[in-house]
Amino acid sequence: MENRTAGDFVLRQGLIPLRDLANSPLKPDGFDLARLQAQIEAQGLKVDNFYYNPHESSSPYYYYRGMVLLAWEEFDQRLAAIKSRIEAMEQALNAMAIKRDFAALLAAVDRRLAPDLYVEVFHMIPDHDKYRLFEAIWQHNPYSGEVFDRDFIAQVSKYRGVSSILPAAAEDGYVEVFRCENQPPQGEEVVSTWSTDVNIAISQALHCEKLPTIYQGRVQPEHIVSYDGDRREVLVKGDRVERRKALALLDLRDLLPELTEAGIMRQYHGFAQQIDSRWFHNPQGVHGIRHTERVLLLSLIIAYLERYSEADRELLGLAAIYHDIGRVDDGYDPDHGLSSYAKFVQAELAGSDDEERETLRFIIENHAIPDHRAYNKIGQYQLADQGRAWRLFMAFKDADGLDRVRLNNLKPQYLRTASAHRLLLAAHQLYRQSQ
Repeated sequence: MENRTAGDFVLRQGLIPLRDLANSPLKPDGFDLARLQAQIEAQGLKVDNFYYNPHESSSPYYYYRGMVLLAWEEFDQRLAAIKSRIEAMEQALNAMAIKRDFAALLAAVDRRLAPDLYVEVFHMIPDHDKYRLFEAIWQHNPYSGEVFDRDFIAQVSKYRGVSSILPAAAEDGYVEVFRCENQPPQGEEVVSTWSTDVNIAISQALHCEKLPTIYQGRVQPEHIVSYDGDRREVLVKGDRVERRKALALLDLRDLLPELTEAGIMRQYHGFAQQIDSRWFHNPQGVHGIRHTERVLLLSLIIAYLERYSEADRELLGLAAIYHDIGRVDDGYDPDHGLSSYAKFVQAELAGSDDEERETLRFIIENHAIPDHRAYNKIGQYQLADQGRAWRLFMAFKDADGLDRVRLNNLKPQYLRTASAHRLLLAAHQLYRQSQ
């Protein structure tokens, strides 16, 4: 699927970065980058988030970052007021993002951004809301045709008709279901409870005194007695669940002795001791120290299971402890990877050779954006081995993704490595232990 990128948004709107305007024939009379940059930085803002639109005579100056898009007539003493508007918008939009109120979020952002934002958050939207929200944008937003390509529309269309009382079926027509149990139910008359979310089955298993087996199966929609969309729970009659199999999940308690013997835990503690609470805007928040520690351990475990080298593990460890230090809030912030690496460089937090530093830069700067956007940018980095950089990037994204259990938003279908799929149970266990 080749969706338009956020970078394309700037191009589609004809926005010129303020840094590039000095050398543009479209620059306005009297344009002085040094003066404007000084005004911007005096307000604690970044010039990289400011643009000029030569086609908008009434409001040619733009601020664009994440979910915020503002336009105004000219730079003057009102920049302080503009900063207040930016902060108010970011606070309101981030509150909606944290609450996962996607309907309100998509309605609140500038309509030019709404289609791009829908693509960005698509995998986070509940299945029964995906098509409804898409349809609202597709029918009423004139910019949707620039963003929603044929492949993406086909993907979204699979959720047509899905509601809180009807689960989404896969392309084969079956609904994938999960259940934790010690003894599978037997007999045609038994009604069994299954979940459409493996995370719910795992959470239920962790409440048992003895950890039960997690089973996966599939069922035809007509064999579902009832469905609770909010609880993602289905009742299935008899033995209608087909292809039932036990998931090969790794138990963290069984894995720890092996990790200790292999030196992974020693390596983990070495990196964990370097983490400084002063790096974070909210050390106790959802992107703070505990999240960083879990991503660190998960990165090292994936690297160990995938049989990566010692150098690979070292690089992933660095990526883990620094990947979120540039955040200024806990909401939707696709640019925080750039800020994190800039902060890492500015503070000279760690040293490495040029090749390793560039690979680290690629991972940190792009970990918060969709894979296809990162892949399109990989050629912009001076990487001696793009294959290695991409492999480590995928592993790190999986480690960061596995810790989405803290947000109740882990989507196994988006994991990339075989080892990450085996670590679903371990990710839940690790999160519970750190609370």
